[in-house]
Amino acid sequence: MEEQDAHFRHILLYYFRKGKNASQAHKKLCAVYGNEALKERQCQNWFAKFRSGDFSLKNAQRSGRPVEVDETHTKAIIDSDRNSTTREIAEKLNVLHTCIKKKFKQLGNVKKLDLCIPDQLNRLTYNYV
Repeated sequence: MEEQDAHFRHILLYYFRKGKNASQAHKKLCAVYGNEALKERQCQNWFAKFRSGDFSLKNAQRSGRPVEVDETHTKAIIDSDRNSTTREIAEKLNVLHTCIKKKFKQLGNVKKLDLCIPDQLNRLTYNYV
């Protein structure tokens, strides 16, 4: 999909340099690639970018939360303070607390009695109970 988007951007730049407007470029794209090629608004946004002098065809870097949580860093935080809440850990890592809850489950931990403990009992503990 990313390659196709880059292809469409090259075509939009071509039409921009030919003196066409975004609406005309959109119609020509849809005539060749179908109505699902790009939305007209996307064409307008790219033409606005070209008019401002930015001819880069790549998406701009976006700020925001990281997509993935670093497992080793998360485990280190959990091991260092077993009393910390998922919200506190999420705040430290700048992610949603639901991501931390999922990571707890993946690591085999659960919150019980306000402590982060392994979900599975080991053999010695199991025999003791």
